[in-house]
Amino acid sequence: MSQENVNKLRTWLSEQNLDALLVTQPQNRSYLSGWLCDDTEGAALLLVSLQEQIVLTNPLYEEAAQREAVGWEFVVSEGREYAPLIVAQAQKYGWKRIGFESSAITYAGYEKLRTAGENVYTLHPYEQSYVSTLRLVKQPDELELLKRAVAITDEAFAYICRWIEPGVTEKELEWEIVRQMVERGADGPAFDTIVASGPNGSMPHARSGGRRIQRGELITIDMGARYKGYCADMTRTICLGEPTEPRMREVYDAVLNAMKTCEAGLHAGMSGPAADALARNALDTANLSQYFVHSTGHGVGLQIHEEPSLSPRAPEDVALPAGCVVTVEPGVYISESIGVRVEDCVLVKEDGIEVLTQSPTELVIQR
Repeated sequence: MSQENVNKLRTWLSEQNLDALLVTQPQNRSYLSGWLCDDTEGAALLLVSLQEQIVLTNPLYEEAAQREAVGWEFVVSEGREYAPLIVAQAQKYGWKRIGFESSAITYAGYEKLRTAGENVYTLHPYEQSYVSTLRLVKQPDELELLKRAVAITDEAFAYICRWIEPGVTEKELEWEIVRQMVERGADGPAFDTIVASGPNGSMPHARSGGRRIQRGELITIDMGARYKGYCADMTRTICLGEPTEPRMREVYDAVLNAMKTCEAGLHAGMSGPAADALARNALDTANLSQYFVHSTGHGVGLQIHEEPSLSPRAPEDVALPAGCVVTVEPGVYISESIGVRVEDCVLVKEDGIEVLTQSPTELVIQR
């Protein structure tokens, strides 16, 4: 936990004329408190005011919270009903205006808080939490954790390229990837690993199944380690031996070129749509942009998908900040035929980027 970030939040509270902020989004809780807890079933809430910083939790998590959330006050509920505790804290400290993360709370949860606090406080919604804004720029300690997550991912992929053989099922390959990442120190996978072989590659989020991998077909592997809470995200498309159809190589080369073109032009100060256009225009030149069905990239950190977004739908007036970490992942998906995606994690800088992912991008693995 960085007390500097809590202090920045307090400055924002003052600017918003708020007495306190209720933090319910799991990764925002972790970011502020230093307690890595992604549980969404009542593990904890945070209350941050101009003077106080309080963890509301229950006996299941009390000891873990006190070990990791250094510098925080703890209020423990015997159950998971925190509304009465919030009312008590508001009365104790005289809070009248409490902000909350409206996109990270259910309507039922909101109603409980509103009803309990009638005549004590008013609730003020913020769809985009200021804590999420703080998380955009990665601090040096965060970058070290991210880089280790990426390195574990690279190491596991290098092993997989030696291990994989024709006849292995997608599911067997998925589980070997996860095992290799954990053996190298990962908390676990940052997301459900994708192994999509042959015609399954045309589905961007295919689920690994019992299909056996064959020589000469494209295999898309989307994988990432999670290390001390921080996520890596990498995709490589490979082929065991030479592709059986020349079109496979043509599409692969176009996607790889789109990724490298985007990386060459990406820098801080760009808008999300402008960054996305770097890859999309490259695929358009190859007459493949109609098969690119998702955004070029997204932020990574405590979540596998977080801000900022490299997307045609991102706000034009919001610039990518120096210090954010994003993916660059163009893809082409031709129904029931060919699927290719290649993805790196990169650190955005003022004058360009640092490519964090070091796995090779050669298509063919000789078998």
